Amino acid sequence: MIAIAAAGRSVSGRVREENEDSLASVSPEDTTVLERKGHLLAIADGLGGHEAGQVASATALAGLVTAYYAPTGPARVEPALQHAVQAANLKVHHAAQGDPRYRSMQTTLSCLALTGASAYLAHVGDSRIYLLRGDTLTQLTNDHSEAAELIRLRLAKPESLADHPRRNVLTRTLGSQLLLRPDFRRVPVQPGDYFVLCTDGLWSEVSNEEIARVVRLHPPGAACEQLIELQLGRASLDNATIQVVKVLTVESESPAAAGESGGWLDGLLSRFRPPTSR
Repeated sequence: MIAIAAAGRSVSGRVREENEDSLASVSPEDTTVLERKGHLLAIADGLGGHEAGQVASATALAGLVTAYYAPTGPARVEPALQHAVQAANLKVHHAAQGDPRYRSMQTTLSCLALTGASAYLAHVGDSRIYLLRGDTLTQLTNDHSEAAELIRLRLAKPESLADHPRRNVLTRTLGSQLLLRPDFRRVPVQPGDYFVLCTDGLWSEVSNEEIARVVRLHPPGAACEQLIELQLGRASLDNATIQVVKVLTVESESPAAAGESGGWLDGLLSRFRPPTSR
């Protein structure tokens, strides 16, 4: 079982009245559930305009948490997370189809389950999850945007991503279609590791070097505050959401995780989905 310290913060941009981001952080009080399913942290950045984006992100996270910890759901972590992400996708899709006000709503989703000695990731969109181990900050997720795809194809330079005109054109989102193909990943965890979950409103304004420096020098709550202040100080117009998680202790794999075969396939490709613009 993993012991963690975690904090998060979400703000509107300097000029936006609504915040389309949502975050969730759950550590079950029931020790049996905590040992089996662990801690669950997630962020979502809604699309659709007006109230639709906020509804999309909140609906996705509520559906994710409920399905992941459902007593009738899969007992093992990997299939439980896979099931929960699909359930969240269906909730957003059905809500969009059932109400004309939310017809075009979609959202990104990046989530992290920590249990045993592993971190399990599920991801769709352009929010991010980083791992800070020692002095090295590693991006664990791939951005699902046209600009990121151009960079992967070496048709654009990595340093152009934050300001690229196609950065906000997403190639995968949650809620846009009934069949969702997220990226999944499993990584080993060590005491002293930090995980950072953030939406594009944060990472597009605050560099990886700044994220690493602030997280390394401050506890999670103070790190979140300082990184948000950096983002706001740069007059960003976008919402920004961040969660910082410090791994305090790591024990042996939980019974649910033990014996699972090597994790899910990393980076499932889905390049034929129609692009979605923010």
